[in-house]
Amino acid sequence: MNDLLSVSVVSDATGATAEAVLTSVLVQFGSAAVDLQRFPFTRTVEEVEAIVRATPRDRGIIVFTFVSPGLSEAMVRLGRAQGLVVIDVLQPLMGFLGTALRSSPSLTPGVFRHQSEDAFKVTEAIHYTLRHDDGLGLETIDQADLIILGVSRTGKTPTSIYLSCRKLRVANVPIVSGVPLPPEVLHSRAPKVGFRLGIERLSQLRARRTERVRGHGIPRYSDRTSIQEELDYCETVYRSIPGLFTVDVTDRSIEETSDWITHNAVTKASS
Repeated sequence: MNDLLSVSVVSDATGATAEAVLTSVLVQFGSAAVDLQRFPFTRTVEEVEAIVRATPRDRGIIVFTFVSPGLSEAMVRLGRAQGLVVIDVLQPLMGFLGTALRSSPSLTPGVFRHQSEDAFKVTEAIHYTLRHDDGLGLETIDQADLIILGVSRTGKTPTSIYLSCRKLRVANVPIVSGVPLPPEVLHSRAPKVGFRLGIERLSQLRARRTERVRGHGIPRYSDRTSIQEELDYCETVYRSIPGLFTVDVTDRSIEETSDWITHNAVTKASS
């Protein structure tokens, strides 16, 4: 866990804009894991200073959106003094547009949320998806627009996040050998998609992340025999789910998989 990147999302509003930008970038790195900390409604220099002090120096970065130039300047100054990477999402673009449009921004925190219903829906979908990652949030899984299933390391999380940027509330649930599928998943009326991944590719991916073995309770996480047993069990679970869509993601990018899901499972379920 020492190499886990700590990312602090800081804003003087909800932080949805910064988080949406961060999420859109993270999906390009597959299932890379980060320790995400959120600090919404940060309105004072003292709060900024406390956040900077709490951010790890060696593996920590801060992504922030402040409409207040004073807070932005404080974050940059204090963050750099601590040797942190600080990324300002709004100010560079705001400054350029102010010059190009010969106008001044309103500097009202949270105004973006009230400008676009679509943007609000994307934000809500992203938040829902993050709260329902890897089997979490079963008590509200009935609110999902889509449920993705699959064994560990088949790309469920990055695909879910990518689809959430398309305003879909996505829950993803792992298939673990010998562990029955939660009844909440079976009872949900949301379309369900099961991921398949070739054993060669899956073995390669797991070999790179063997430190996750303990978290999944799988004693031979990257062993081919163990993987085949998991895949066989997964197929048994798939056959027990009425109306399940399945897709082989071995040679598909996240974007291609998402397009397939949108055009098949989501469209057909809503028609």
